[in-house]
Formats: sequence, structure tokens, C-alpha cells
Amino acid sequence: MWFRKREDTTLADDAVLALGLLGMAFMGYLSYLHFKTTPGSSFCNFGAHFSCEIVNKSVYAELFGVPLAFMGLAYFGAVAALAVSAAPWRHRAILLFSVFSLVFSLRLSFLEFFVLGAICLFCEASKLVMLAIIGLTARSIVRAKDRLPLGGIAAALLAGLVFTAAARYFQAG
Repeated sequence: MWFRKREDTTLADDAVLALGLLGMAFMGYLSYLHFKTTPGSSFCNFGAHFSCEIVNKSVYAELFGVPLAFMGLAYFGAVAALAVSAAPWRHRAILLFSVFSLVFSLRLSFLEFFVLGAICLFCEASKLVMLAIIGLTARSIVRAKDRLPLGGIAAALLAGLVFTAAARYFQAG
């Protein structure tokens, strides 16, 4: 079986699953906002400086025509799937994928704060969820008396930076 039995789960695994599902909910709503055609009436809009809609309709909200919210939905879905997986490498995969994704997401925060002048509360909340996922999975690795994959973390950081630079290049062109 690809998933673990209920008695084989830990509280941290359950928390990562819940966080993955919460992130999916955030990204699902942001995907809806991306395609919504009627302006306003979003419960995530609090004026010009706090608006999920402004951020999700900006030129930075897509890469190769794919909404970034879809990419976030895929990330959080993968985290949720790995959280219930029986794979012995699941914690390392979640950790490395989360580090990669967080690096890319931080560029989006930069764009929100310094280019668009509008903050998407769900976007920023998703980064907090990512940080919690990173913390929980790192703790699970250490509690299993395993070593943190520092080389893998460095590679995930580098890959995230390369992906971010490539995205910047293609979004600017």
C-alpha cells in the first residue's frame, strides 16, 4: 500500500496533512480569484494595500500561462499525499520540496511588497503554512534519529533560486 495505516501516523504527520489541506484551500480560493471576472466582493480585499485580487490578477500571477495558484495547489497537494504516504523518504521529500517552494514564494512576497504595493493575505498565510511544514518535517527527521539532509537542503535552495531566476526572466519577457 502506498499509504500508512492510521496507527502508524504521528501527530506531526497529521499536522502536516492538515497544513497541506489548509494550503490547498488557500490556493483553491486564489485560483478562483485568478479567474473571477467580476471585480470586488472578495473577502480577501481590504483596500488597495491588502488585496488578494490585485495580486492574483497581476502580470506576476502566471508563469507560461499557468496561474501560480495552481502551482501552489500542486505543491500543497503533494505535501498532503506524502503526509499519508508509507514511503520511508516522505519526510525528506516534503522538507526539500517545501524549501524549494518557499524560495520561489519569497520572490512573490518581494513583488507584492515592493512592486505591486498590495499584499495578498492568503499568499502570505501560505508561506507561514510552508514554514510550519518545514519545521514539523525537520523535527520528524531529527526525532527519527536521522540526520537532516543538509546537502539536499542546499540543493533545494539552489534549485529554488535557479527556478526563481528563470521565472523572473520569462515573466519579464
